[in-house]
Amino acid sequence: MLAQMDFIFHAMREARSYMPMHRHRCYELVYYREGTGSTRLHELEYRYEPNTYTVIPPGMMHDERRFCDTDVVFIGFSQLGRDMPVLTHGLFQDAPSSPILRLLLDIKTEMQEKKAYYGQKLNLRLSEMLIEHARSVSPVLADQTDDNLLYARTFMDENLGQKIAVEDLAALAGYSYDHFRHLFKKKFGVSPIQYLIDKRLEKARSLLRHTSLPVTSVALECGFSSDAQFCTMFKRELGETPRAFRQNSYRSL
Repeated sequence: MLAQMDFIFHAMREARSYMPMHRHRCYELVYYREGTGSTRLHELEYRYEPNTYTVIPPGMMHDERRFCDTDVVFIGFSQLGRDMPVLTHGLFQDAPSSPILRLLLDIKTEMQEKKAYYGQKLNLRLSEMLIEHARSVSPVLADQTDDNLLYARTFMDENLGQKIAVEDLAALAGYSYDHFRHLFKKKFGVSPIQYLIDKRLEKARSLLRHTSLPVTSVALECGFSSDAQFCTMFKRELGETPRAFRQNSYRSL
């Protein structure tokens, strides 16, 4: 099995109603059987129509605005292993035969009837649904993966002085923590943490060479929590202390 179900609900949402920004600790798939409206996933807005659905990763802020009465089925689930298909966030169109909806309704029926081994059956149906989703988006998956990883890397480049957690980057890109680390290293050759360290030290070297900022200020400017952490990391990665690096840089001028 690829995933484990956390919850499933089927509801009719009234026209002109609104669900404010919120997030979940698990993945969520929201299927729109009828109705039109909009939903924002992080900073991107999508317009939903009948037989479309969204995939939302853990921790991603999202809302929902209904333009007319909306028949919606939403399911929450957790990832079990790395064999799970890549789940890129966004709005997707179900196939004409509605395989995603069919499996969602099967899951709902199993949940209601609670026959023997229904828990295992729920997770099997859920895993089958995720495979159907992955098959339907596979032609564009590689491009989407590249875009998401580049977006995460650009965010790191532009926010070196801020506190950045890999868990937040993974949610931003639409992946689980482990899968994000795996994809990032495969794409860029280093782990997200090592990339962040390298970029911060690159910026620190430039500040040490070209400004008279104190070492403590350089440390904070580059996103290190203290000058002690900065000095330890600098010497470990570059073989000398920040002060020694600055002095050697002056001598070479």
